[in-house]
Amino acid sequence: MSSYSSETPGNGRRVRFVTLCQQLLALAVVVAVLTPAARTVTMEVRPVQPVDVVPGDVSLRAAEFPSTVPTGEVDSEVDQYLLTPPRAKAQKLVSVRATEKSVGKGEAITSDVLPVDGYGTVGVTWAPAAAVGEDEIGIKVRTRTDGEWSDWTEAEYHDDHGPDPSTEEGKKARPGTDALLIGDVDAVQVKVATDDEAPADMKLAVIDPGTASDTAKQAPAIDTARVATEGDPVVEPPATEDPSGDDAIALQAGSSTPKPKIYSRAQWGADEKLRDKSSLSYYEVHGGFVHHTVNANNYTADQVPGIIRGIYNYHVKTRGWSDIGYNFLVDKFGRIWEGRAGGVDRPVVGAHTQGYNNYSFAMSAIGNFDVAGAPTAMVNAYGALFAWKLSLHGVAAADTSQKIGSKYFPAINGHRDAGSTACPGRYLYAKIPTIRSLASAAQKSFASREAEGNFVGGGTNDLLVRRTSDGRLFALNLGNVDGTWKVVSRVDTGVNVANAVKIYKAGDWDSDGYADMISRRKSDGVLFLYRGTGEGRFAAPVVLTNLLKNIGLLAAVGDVTGDGRPDLMAQPTGGSMRIYPGKGAAGLGTSSHNLAQSYAAYSPVKGSAHVPAGMLNEDGAPDSIIRDGNTIRLYAGNGPGGWAASRTLEVKATGYDWLLGVGRLGGNRQPDFIARDKATGRAYILPGTTNGWTGRIWLGQLGGYDLAA
Repeated sequence: MSSYSSETPGNGRRVRFVTLCQQLLALAVVVAVLTPAARTVTMEVRPVQPVDVVPGDVSLRAAEFPSTVPTGEVDSEVDQYLLTPPRAKAQKLVSVRATEKSVGKGEAITSDVLPVDGYGTVGVTWAPAAAVGEDEIGIKVRTRTDGEWSDWTEAEYHDDHGPDPSTEEGKKARPGTDALLIGDVDAVQVKVATDDEAPADMKLAVIDPGTASDTAKQAPAIDTARVATEGDPVVEPPATEDPSGDDAIALQAGSSTPKPKIYSRAQWGADEKLRDKSSLSYYEVHGGFVHHTVNANNYTADQVPGIIRGIYNYHVKTRGWSDIGYNFLVDKFGRIWEGRAGGVDRPVVGAHTQGYNNYSFAMSAIGNFDVAGAPTAMVNAYGALFAWKLSLHGVAAADTSQKIGSKYFPAINGHRDAGSTACPGRYLYAKIPTIRSLASAAQKSFASREAEGNFVGGGTNDLLVRRTSDGRLFALNLGNVDGTWKVVSRVDTGVNVANAVKIYKAGDWDSDGYADMISRRKSDGVLFLYRGTGEGRFAAPVVLTNLLKNIGLLAAVGDVTGDGRPDLMAQPTGGSMRIYPGKGAAGLGTSSHNLAQSYAAYSPVKGSAHVPAGMLNEDGAPDSIIRDGNTIRLYAGNGPGGWAASRTLEVKATGYDWLLGVGRLGGNRQPDFIARDKATGRAYILPGTTNGWTGRIWLGQLGGYDLAA
């Protein structure tokens, strides 16, 4: 998606293109007067000075004003004209709509003057078997309106923009240029220059995006604050008596990542019959890429749905992709549009950054930002969307080292950071630091995704333990003294949890800066929240919910939904593993506050204990370990969708009665675990790895306690 300049890779190819054209009088550049703006979209736009956006606005929002959109699917038309035969020496057998001349070892091809209907988009593709390097071919386009020709405009070609070649989608894909918007014109012509023989089966696609039969003024249809992951129904158990008499938890809620509103596929008139629904796939999101469409910049708000349909039809009907390549698009007015189908909050695999599609998402800016500055509204929309989307999948926008595929990248990148391209244009690329700052500021409640438990203060997480003799709760402060890990202090919390069947470190549930604890009452399964007040002390307990009685494998797993609040995961009797999103001041649900929206995280899980592992894998979201006797299985987190996959680890839990996640101790890259030998009461640190843990380090004698978290 590069724009041609002396700094752009492949510039030598473009110099050769000019040389070839100079050798052919028939291919001389036509100097013409530009047609009126009312009839054509100008493809060359004078650069403007980019506008600075001040980071730190956590009320960041995408544009949400009512827009004129189609009220139904819109039929589009794609005409394809053959420029070279589908195979060598087949010229006489097919109707080729172009003339060809040899120039040295290469070829110069000029298409016929071809008609354009509607608000046109064009692109040139060729046979998949033809391996053509980016610097081995040059393609230019001009248009005619009312008898007058425009200047020639480069049609960008980059072989790393599309689906991964090893995928089924990639195997069916045709190489070609990016879609080029030409607008409301009468005719189009292209010329091609190659270093060697021109690729076979070269075609010019001319796309009429169609006209909606009915339109309406509508606000964005997708409110991400109300999105239900995987279409799973909201669970609303019947209200029951509140044992504590408290209708709500009187806490101050922390702010969470803003949730943008998005125009749906239906609102740009997507013909859902075109896409290949069977090829829809999901993987992981570790980062995001900023693209641009290399289209014109002087479009109107009402023209945007048609522009997106043109790109969609080109990607599907001409390039052979399963759907539009981008996950999202954004226009110059700051409106965000849903791209590839499958769920805006899901890790849908797109076709945008070859080699990295499985591990990222992309939003493409409609326009050419190598020749014009990115509007403030567009930059703000990038900040809002990237903050929200990354938070869903456990990725901090300011992270500088996310593993995306086989390499490490910042969480937010330009397309050029992953390939030989100038995309997303020099002006938009210059705004990526601003986008990172905006997104990071919007994620201000995103400091920790893991269920940390620093109750006493200091640099490490603590252990909470219940004394067997009287049910008294103590916080054991861990520290490294002269190279040796040990319990450096024991703090009496003043809390008695003799009636608890389980205790859980809850992270900073109420967003007040102090770690909190949850207990589960032995008699009826009611969950109580103990708000940490610092220095190992807690406020009086309040009921968190009495609606999770018939559940197993309950755990406080940290912020798996990415909204800035810790969450719970549990498995109802006879059901699947589910996520119960934390609601801060609203708790989880009492008689007056129905249980928060919950949804499936995974299929039914068999096990005896659920251990929050933190971010054990480098996949951007908190993971879990399920203990089934001595067998350990790792369930990899994947944002709001719960768990992405599971695998049995080689490590065993033989002889341990405790196996606890304790976060990162020291400088370990992965979070660690603590285990206690059932027979001796000796406790050990198990240094975390992506495969569970390796070895063990003596921590101390911890007999005399019967519960721990």
